[in-house]
Amino acid sequence: MYEDEVMGRSAVRALGGAVRGGVEVGQLGLIIAPPGLSGSPLLRQVALAAALRGTPTLHVSLSQGAAQLRCADDELLAELGRGLRPAERARLLLEVERSRMLHGDAGGGFGPARLRAVLAALQDAAQFGAQVVVIDAQDVNLTDPDAGEPAAWTAVASAAGLRLWLAVGATQAGHAEALASGAAAVLRLSPSPSGATLTLARVAGLPPAVGLGWALSPGTQLLAEPPTTAPPLPPSPAPAQCTLYSGGATGAEATFGELAELYGLHEVNFSFEGHNQARAAGRSVLDARALAASDLSLNTVAHRLRRHWEATDTLRKILQSQWHVVANARQLFVVGSIQPDGTVHGGTGWSVELAKRWSKRVWVFDQDHEAWYAWTGAAWRREEPVIESVAFAGTGTRFLNEAGRKAISALFSASFGPVPHEG
Repeated sequence: MYEDEVMGRSAVRALGGAVRGGVEVGQLGLIIAPPGLSGSPLLRQVALAAALRGTPTLHVSLSQGAAQLRCADDELLAELGRGLRPAERARLLLEVERSRMLHGDAGGGFGPARLRAVLAALQDAAQFGAQVVVIDAQDVNLTDPDAGEPAAWTAVASAAGLRLWLAVGATQAGHAEALASGAAAVLRLSPSPSGATLTLARVAGLPPAVGLGWALSPGTQLLAEPPTTAPPLPPSPAPAQCTLYSGGATGAEATFGELAELYGLHEVNFSFEGHNQARAAGRSVLDARALAASDLSLNTVAHRLRRHWEATDTLRKILQSQWHVVANARQLFVVGSIQPDGTVHGGTGWSVELAKRWSKRVWVFDQDHEAWYAWTGAAWRREEPVIESVAFAGTGTRFLNEAGRKAISALFSASFGPVPHEG
């Protein structure tokens, strides 16, 4: 919800298709600004957009500390969230904090080797595995001999499985043009009377000098006016970066899994001893302690739904395993039936209510009305979904009909394009 609604004025959001298509895992994106103009605000938009999609994001500054970075981020988020209520702004900040790590590294000696060491330290100390890294070297003369070598940066990105963005100055020790020669995407800023103009100099897969000429507001570098053309692709992560969490049951869950396999996504299908799943790919067996972790939430949601789950031990364990499905996901996609009271029919309703309780982003395809609905926090609103997080869940009814099957397929194609083997 937040990446859609809050980042609507972001130039990076408007460039979503080009950014996704041009900077994949192991690739480098570059923001180049001339003297007197900084690319830092635009780089900040890259980091915030990724974090709001639930992508673990590391923001490195070579001239500011973590506290200064956080203040600058908070100022930009305050501008983006001016129309939000106080409670919504608080949730917005929480969404960012869940997926973002800030790191100040002054001195100018930062380079690919130092990045590799920082990534390893964060993984060891905080179990934080970054999937997007942005490095603000705008006002720093990089002295590391490999800092101007795009191949050295992309080697780190490839080994760590991440997408990498740098912001540099146009005359920065000759590094800018050297890096541009090997970058998958190059964004150039130029001064204008109203602030700055953004040009998409190159994106992999698109012709050179694509242009744009978008006017950006001074300071924030948000769009001064909405773009006249829509981006060619949605701002979804690359399929190989994504994990589908599900239960592998007959019907909707098995169909989600089949599509995930076709597109090359990682699967985790939670189960328990003695449970036969329709889909065994990525099977993760939960022990008694893991299953019991869900009991408090299970009882709370059962009260909300006015339903009781003690009918059978197997049914209770299935619902307990669904707790892990929802807990691991940032987005939840469900196929089922929305009832007059706003809950969803059957055991699937437990997953939906849990997602609401945890402020997860949740969509339901109502098979009776053959339409997708998003939960706004107060009501269901008709809305076509797109997969925007690297961690999402797919679940729903065992009695999947043709409309439901087509809806799941359309979700994947809207997010990732045609099925790979279909060209």
